Amino acid sequence: MKSKKITIINPTGFHTRPARHFVDTANDNFPDTDVRIIKGEKTINGKSVIHMLTLGVKYQEEIELVVEGGPEEEALEALGRYFETIYKE
Repeated sequence: MKSKKITIINPTGFHTRPARHFVDTANDNFPDTDVRIIKGEKTINGKSVIHMLTLGVKYQEEIELVVEGGPEEEALEALGRYFETIYKE
């Protein structure tokens, strides 16, 4: 299991479009990796758009990205990088 804390830099937070892109990337590129997002006391499945949207992540909030199984290092780097560049959408 690998994890990384990330501050959301997208001024509009984590709305439908970036959530969809993130989930598609997680499912398509890392099918054997469990992806979870933790915000405070809440942990959700990072491969579900509905779960991602219910998390309600806003600008400047911190989340923790957790990956387990499959190519963990690659998944953590790719998905973490995605969070760090979504403001460019």
